[in-house]
Amino acid sequence: MASSFSRLFLGRIELVFFAVLVLAVGGVLAFQSWFVSPMERCEGSGNWWDPKNHTCGHVIYLPDITHRPAGSKTPVYPTLPETAAQGAGGTSQVR
Repeated sequence: MASSFSRLFLGRIELVFFAVLVLAVGGVLAFQSWFVSPMERCEGSGNWWDPKNHTCGHVIYLPDITHRPAGSKTPVYPTLPETAAQGAGGTSQVR
């Protein structure tokens, strides 16, 4: 009787350890495919990865947004007048 009990007990322990091993390997593969692989693909293409929102962003050249020449510290707007008097049509009155 003790022999059959030990075989049954060892068989169950083997199944438990095998199930834990399968779950651990599955968890590692799921983590790899959902978190690590997208991050590596994103950063490999030269973009930046946001882990909080799980998104891949791309770099935007700052002069394209600010309309400044590269290296300039002040914006250049060619359509704006240079002085306030020119902007008011030269009709600024002093009171």
